Amino acid sequence: MGIAENIKIIRERYGLTQQDLAEIADVTNRAVSAWETGVKEPRMGAIEKIAKRFNLKKSNIIEDGGMDLVGDELPDTIAAHFDGEDYTEEELQEILKYAKYIKSIRK
Repeated sequence: MGIAENIKIIRERYGLTQQDLAEIADVTNRAVSAWETGVKEPRMGAIEKIAKRFNLKKSNIIEDGGMDLVGDELPDTIAAHFDGEDYTEEELQEILKYAKYIKSIRK
């Protein structure tokens, strides 16, 4: 599926609704739905806006399996910041997800 799968992965990884991603890409939420189902593909301008917002390469969005190349591992800085805390790996992943979301909504 390529683009469709990658867009859905991006949206879910950053905890966004289709409306949230639509606002980032400057399109309607129906357009995002059409992208995710493979009915339509986004224009390059929308791809560029998404890539810029999430600090991705356009190829991560366009290429089949492109988001597989973008790790979702826990950065050492996050783990070090919470060293000594009694957080589970799952909780640290949620913290990381939230931090990514906050970065994504910055204007």
